[in-house]
Amino acid sequence: MERVNASLTGRFERPLLHWLCKKMPAWVTSDRLTALGVAGAAMAFAGYVLSHRSPAFLWLACLGIALNWLGDSLDGSLARYRARERPRYGFFLDHMTDTLAMALIALGIGCSPYGAMTSAMAVLLGYYVMVILTMVTSKTTGVFAISFAGVGPTEIRLFIIGCSIAAFVWPTPRFAWQGMNFTLYDAIMVGLTALLVATCAVQAIGTARMLARQDPPRG
Repeated sequence: MERVNASLTGRFERPLLHWLCKKMPAWVTSDRLTALGVAGAAMAFAGYVLSHRSPAFLWLACLGIALNWLGDSLDGSLARYRARERPRYGFFLDHMTDTLAMALIALGIGCSPYGAMTSAMAVLLGYYVMVILTMVTSKTTGVFAISFAGVGPTEIRLFIIGCSIAAFVWPTPRFAWQGMNFTLYDAIMVGLTALLVATCAVQAIGTARMLARQDPPRG
């Protein structure tokens, strides 16, 4: 299966991951890095939940997201660097743990004072829609696209970290609409949900048209 990663940060991320692979001690394995990624997501969840007590816990959430990136991005890179790939096992484990990690981060945001659970679940749904598109596309075309329009998992993590730091530094704008209270970050999450769903629709239509040409009706 061909892997395509045209993310904005890719040209910086790939050399960094290669350098980290060379520096990793032997006791660091791909499975342990995968576990680190999940632990980082759990740390992010705790940081967002604890931010009810103090906004300073948002830094714990940011650290957790950074560890999630490290574990998730480095596990497969390390396996390839050491020529110890396990394609089916690695693919299954990587994407199932990604699913769990993003759910933990979204649940944490929904439990924080900075976003409603409804908004957090909406953007998580949008993310899962894109995951489904990626999996179905890889099955039908043999191309596994890690990013769309230059945006991949790393860019999403950086955006979440940026919003978290902004929430710590500046007061969170709040507003009411039809008797319900929202924050600026609710509006951002709703906008992201719409963008993810629209991107999925455009990509799905384009892929369907391409496949229709390659796989015309018989008879």
